[in-house]
Amino acid sequence: MRNVRDKTRHFMLSALLIFMLANCAQARDMYVRLADRPSSVTVRSDASMTLTDAANKKFDLGKSAVLTRSGSSVVVGKNSFQLPARISSAGFLGFNNRKYRGEFLLTREFVLINVVDVELYVQGVLPAEGIASWPKEYQKAQAIISRTYGLRQSLNRSSRGYDVVDNTSDQVYKGAGAETPATNAMVKETAGEVLTYENTLAFTPFHSDSGGYTATNSHVWTSNIPYLTGVREPVAYQSPNSNWTARISASQVQAALSKMGLNVGKVREIRVAATDAGGRSTTLTFVGSGSSASAKSSLFRTHVGPNVLKSTFLTGGAPMTPPAQSNPRPPSPPAPPSPPVPASNEPLTGGEETRLTYMASDGIFTSEELMDMLLNPEKRKGYLYVGIQRSGAALKKEPPPAPTPKPTPEVNMPNPPNMPPLRPAEVIREENGYFVFSGRGWGHGVGLSQWGAMAMARDGWKAERILEYYYPGTAVKRFR
Repeated sequence: MRNVRDKTRHFMLSALLIFMLANCAQARDMYVRLADRPSSVTVRSDASMTLTDAANKKFDLGKSAVLTRSGSSVVVGKNSFQLPARISSAGFLGFNNRKYRGEFLLTREFVLINVVDVELYVQGVLPAEGIASWPKEYQKAQAIISRTYGLRQSLNRSSRGYDVVDNTSDQVYKGAGAETPATNAMVKETAGEVLTYENTLAFTPFHSDSGGYTATNSHVWTSNIPYLTGVREPVAYQSPNSNWTARISASQVQAALSKMGLNVGKVREIRVAATDAGGRSTTLTFVGSGSSASAKSSLFRTHVGPNVLKSTFLTGGAPMTPPAQSNPRPPSPPAPPSPPVPASNEPLTGGEETRLTYMASDGIFTSEELMDMLLNPEKRKGYLYVGIQRSGAALKKEPPPAPTPKPTPEVNMPNPPNMPPLRPAEVIREENGYFVFSGRGWGHGVGLSQWGAMAMARDGWKAERILEYYYPGTAVKRFR
């Protein structure tokens, strides 16, 4: 079995191939989910709107319309139209008291999507994921990673029908109504710039405040990604969440453990069982009336509520020895080398392009073959035939690596004074029906810390240097 790093690299190469094979115009449009299968939606515009349905039937909606789902159709007044349907206007489109550029798309499942150019999408993200008055170099860094994040998510569009949602499950997007001249200028100044690692789109999670030391990706999610390891904040700062206390009821803790599949009886104490190099809790042990069990601190935070337990940078007991690891499975022997793939000047048809893209996504090719395909596009025809021959057998073996879990960036807050030292840890015991946690920072802790990046920008750091620090080994490149 390939190790985690090999799997991650293979996934990233597959993603890049899909990105390059996909239609260029599609890759530069973002599909942002605004509403998930409501019974009806109300749309508005400051100009007349036009609905175009799946049969290319057009209808003038005027400046305001209520659209109701009826089976596979959308009903406007007494008129029925076949889904999917697009809504366009010469002015801004409006939904849920927000203004949007681009078009609206109502899918067959009645999901409302804003289809908008990636640069216009970033214009709606940047002021929502930061503070417009923060330094320009911070704004540039945030624009680059938000653009990268959106484009990377677009590689999974076929499985969901959209690229991102408009909230912290991806990154906050508030449309044209949130734009400011200052943040729009930073989007334009970085237009087309993305963060890459070994010529692939990097995974660019970010969070509000690291608490002084960022987290390693594998401690929070699963994959061991070389450029997502914990780093110490190089510039001192203070945020509204530099120091906090969370009072969580015993019933909330029990409910979280139940969601995690852990049954220890009535929980009596919670111990910080392991920490990382920065002192952040990575493993918690829950001691109950019946037994004890350990789990990732990040998993507990997710289930108890990421806004309830703001981060895993907790004061707790002195770090204990992490649980012993079971013996790892020995690696599988390397596959025998494949014969060289011939070059061909014969172009692929549209159907063949699509089939090759799916093969790359399904893990049919090795990392070396994906790289060879990227560097030598004239070999794609040959690789298509290779993939056809081996696809049946390959899919019965090891499944392709799962996409990296999506981060949950937190909404930023304004600016105050001096990061306190983390107090010596101690066991957190249940008292009067509550567990009281003390900690610092807000968010999962992986990648760029927005408050940290803001402090670095104020200290004179340029955007590329900020990104290089939080994502070591990456580089900023233009995709256009």
